[in-house]
Amino acid sequence: MFLFNRESVYIGYSIEEMSKVRGALEKEGIKYSYKVVNHSGQWSGRGTRRGRFGSFGMNMNYEKQYSVYVHRKDVEKAKYLVNTALHQ
Repeated sequence: MFLFNRESVYIGYSIEEMSKVRGALEKEGIKYSYKVVNHSGQWSGRGTRRGRFGSFGMNMNYEKQYSVYVHRKDVEKAKYLVNTALHQ
C-alpha cells in the first residue's frame, strides 16, 4: 500500500486498544496498515524467546505487539485520532 511513505501512529500490546485505533481511523477514512509481532514465536526453534527459555516467566499480556501505520500525509490527523480514541 504505502511501504516507504508510512509512519507508525500506534505501538502497543492491547488488542482492545488496537481495535479502538483501527475504528477511529476507519471512521475518518484514513487508510492504514498494521503489523502483529508474536514475541513468543510460533516455533520453538532458535531465535525466539520461547525457543531459548520456554514460556516460563513470560507475561502473556505482552506476548503480541501491535503496530499501526499510516501514510505520512495523514500522520498528524491520525495521531490526534489515536490519542482521542485511547483517552476518552
